[in-house]
Amino acid sequence: MMSKDKTSIAIKVYKIERFFYLHKLTFISQIIYHLMQLILGCTIPYFAILEEGVNIAHFHGIVINQKAIIKKGTVIYQNVTIGGDSKGSPIIGENCIVGSGAVILGKVVIGDNVKIGANAVVVKDIPCNCTAVGVPARIIKNG
Repeated sequence: MMSKDKTSIAIKVYKIERFFYLHKLTFISQIIYHLMQLILGCTIPYFAILEEGVNIAHFHGIVINQKAIIKKGTVIYQNVTIGGDSKGSPIIGENCIVGSGAVILGKVVIGDNVKIGANAVVVKDIPCNCTAVGVPARIIKNG
């Protein structure tokens, strides 16, 4: 029950941050961004695109790349890193689950309805309706 309230706070803070960014008040966005890092212990930059219905179940330790796209209905657990590289940033599809401690790196595309296991390291695309686990992540269930 408590984590749901905290999630609401993290998502609300992100939305406020994004609002100021979209209205070209980036200085205010940057202040809110740094306060979020300090107080909530997560990094969700205002450049990132989190669609409606994204749920961060336990926001502690979350790091999201500034150009990442996370589509609606996705659930992200604690200590997840969604990071880009020089080639690009991840795109996570609809209704995905990203387990605790998972790392998604580089220009990868995660399909819809994908489950990524705890502590998995994803460096390659994962098609829709799959479950991926391990280091590096491999598909253990397709469909």
